[in-house]
Amino acid sequence: MSSEIRLIAVDMDGTLLDADHVTVPPRNIAALRAASERGAALAIASGRTWSLIADAVEQLGLMDYAIVGNGAAVRDVKNHRGIYENSIPWGQAAEIIRLLHRERLPFEVYCSGQNYVERGDLELVRPHCLSPEFTRLFEEKTIFPDSLEAELTGRAVEKFNIFHVPADRLSPVLEAASATGPVAVANSFAQNLEIAAGGANKGTALKALAAHLGLGAEQVMAFGDAGNDLEMLSWAGWSFAMANGTGEAKSAARYEAPANTDAGVGQMVERYVLDC
Repeated sequence: MSSEIRLIAVDMDGTLLDADHVTVPPRNIAALRAASERGAALAIASGRTWSLIADAVEQLGLMDYAIVGNGAAVRDVKNHRGIYENSIPWGQAAEIIRLLHRERLPFEVYCSGQNYVERGDLELVRPHCLSPEFTRLFEEKTIFPDSLEAELTGRAVEKFNIFHVPADRLSPVLEAASATGPVAVANSFAQNLEIAAGGANKGTALKALAAHLGLGAEQVMAFGDAGNDLEMLSWAGWSFAMANGTGEAKSAARYEAPANTDAGVGQMVERYVLDC
């Protein structure tokens, strides 16, 4: 490699994936594989949980690590073990489930690498899926229990993904969620809301992964586009906001990459890692 970059962390939606939120562009695949062959470790850094990441990893054909649930956990993909975790304890998670049901909001729960939607809530969720292609993936990978509380009782939760919160209800929902205990809130799309454990974010998780690998920020390359990427983009020495990203993401990053629909990740890996 022409630079000191030893770890590449890549967000998925609006970053690694094309406009359908499912397909990894061939240029991204080729560039990341070439970087791996030159010794760079690769990490997905997503708001999603593992069940909704695995398809993209299969397309890439390789992946070393996965940061899931906005930094709720870091997974060693090759060795099938956890490296870091910051989850919502069950008592607090149960309160948030009841809150979201009272509010009749469309949401899913991430727990131990799997995503869950209560069966009776599917019709609330389906209109907010990102694309027809993603809808098919989502419905194939999701577990639909009759009761979330019965299914998950006693288990810590990685994250709540609320697909849509009307603007006039956002503040009261945030206030009620915060009243359950420490939470970290973020968003990756307009009007969605993501609730994780207090202190959980991609930046903290990426820093923990880098420490595990004995790397400093100056050896880490990161790509993102939205509010749940800000801490990661601020911390990594080689951080890129996508051209399609938010103004906040562009302010947090050191550089700008072409849009996700132009395989911006692949283009920047070619330039800064492969010296193409």
